[in-house]
Amino acid sequence: MIFSGAILSAIVMLLLTDSAQCRRADCKSDCCSFVEGFPVRLKELRSAYREIQRFYESNDDLEPLLDENVQQNINSPYGCHVMNDILHFYLDTILPTAVQKNHLHSKTPIDSIGNIFKDLKRDMLKCRNYFSCQNPFEFATLKNSYEKMKENGVSKAMGELDMLFKYIEQYLASKRVKQ
Repeated sequence: MIFSGAILSAIVMLLLTDSAQCRRADCKSDCCSFVEGFPVRLKELRSAYREIQRFYESNDDLEPLLDENVQQNINSPYGCHVMNDILHFYLDTILPTAVQKNHLHSKTPIDSIGNIFKDLKRDMLKCRNYFSCQNPFEFATLKNSYEKMKENGVSKAMGELDMLFKYIEQYLASKRVKQ
């Protein structure tokens, strides 16, 4: 968990910079509006996650799944492909497994996270030209790490949702209109 803490500290420092601050932008496209409006959705993601965070973090004693390599790839010129692959992974594998394996009390926050992820994935695909995306990310490495964790993989992936939210926020903040 020390490694995760280092990543978390670095991300918090990045978020405190002016690129992550709320500011008004004069958007002339839906994609610009999507990026500028994402902080509201991020607040909803974090609120839903807080309801289940303690449960998943208490069951997490594995090496990080969302490591510095993932963060670097999200911040690369092909970050939109990385985001698409990760959102696809969470929507098709992690969230459905979490709902099946765990308590019913966590179904509503997981559904909320899933719905926002679906919207995010749809909007990112629609706006791929806006993001000027380049060569794809090698997602197989992340998926292989998850599969090696067996049953603990879901707890690991769910326990790192807050980190994924920060990666998403950082990526979208980097695409905000410069003023």
